[in-house]
Amino acid sequence: TFRKRIGYVSQSSALFNTSVRENMLLASPGASDEDIEAALRKANAWEFVDEMPGGTETVVGDRGVRLSGGQAQRLALARALVRCPEILILDEATSALDSESERMIQQAIEAIAHDVTVVVIAHRLSTVRNSDTVYVIDDGHVVEEGAFAELVERESSYVRRMIAMQELN
Repeated sequence: TFRKRIGYVSQSSALFNTSVRENMLLASPGASDEDIEAALRKANAWEFVDEMPGGTETVVGDRGVRLSGGQAQRLALARALVRCPEILILDEATSALDSESERMIQQAIEAIAHDVTVVVIAHRLSTVRNSDTVYVIDDGHVVEEGAFAELVERESSYVRRMIAMQELN
């Protein structure tokens, strides 16, 4: 089905009170240990998972309470990636993260973007700065589209106004 070809990561990661491995298998029941490790590496999560006392057998707690917010989001990203999706949707996936965690997720996205179509829904402009195409939606309508740099250069651009508000210059 079409749903199996999509990976999704929301603002609040839906991790379960079970092991890293079992959380990963929820997205792809047939995934091998090698598949899981590869997805964790792509999501910049392998390093912290490998350092956990039980590695991938470590229980993360309900909603990942035993992890930092950035670790939980990277684990949620890895779970989406273990499915080998054709389309990856990130819905405000970095909005509640500190700058370092956001940077690690952005690095992961940039590394996989040539293999997967990534749709990023974000209010933080730093999250979409490296996107091929940015669509600005206002009141349910696309009001602007183009490369980030192009939109910044347009004098009456929504993006330009948002940059001024977010002080991204």
